[in-house]
Amino acid sequence: MTVSMDGTDYLPITAVAERLGTTETKILMLLKQKALTGELVEGEWFVTAASVDGYAPPALGTAAATGCGGGCAACGQH
Repeated sequence: MTVSMDGTDYLPITAVAERLGTTETKILMLLKQKALTGELVEGEWFVTAASVDGYAPPALGTAAATGCGGGCAACGQH
């Protein structure tokens, strides 16, 4: 179900999680990392359809090759 707000198409977070085969928590993490773009509207997250269409998950093994993926280097493990 796509929702149009100010001329931009958005998907509810539940639909995005289902479409990407993951959880709503992971979608929230991707929003925080700016891998996806979204808006919080009346307590519910909506993700732009364009950012979902353009999202490409990291290749398998990428996280292992770069540590936790956080890029902080504060833990001394990477």
